[in-house]
Amino acid sequence: MTAPTTIRTGARVYLRDGVAGEPGCVVGFDRKGKAEVIWPDLDLGRSTFHEVDRLIVAENVDVGPHSLEFDGVAA
Repeated sequence: MTAPTTIRTGARVYLRDGVAGEPGCVVGFDRKGKAEVIWPDLDLGRSTFHEVDRLIVAENVDVGPHSLEFDGVAA
């Protein structure tokens, strides 16, 4: 059995029960420890929150410049 991978901000992830489509990007964590994830291929207009143990890290993901689009400009 392999050691669990630590999920960090910036990690590309899939939902453990739904490995399909493009991976999401972890953009932060809430006070309860849930990961805040943006799913670029779903076009939800918002991020979603997930228990870390419900996510798996997407390995060998080639992230192009079009993968994440933000409406605002970084300061």
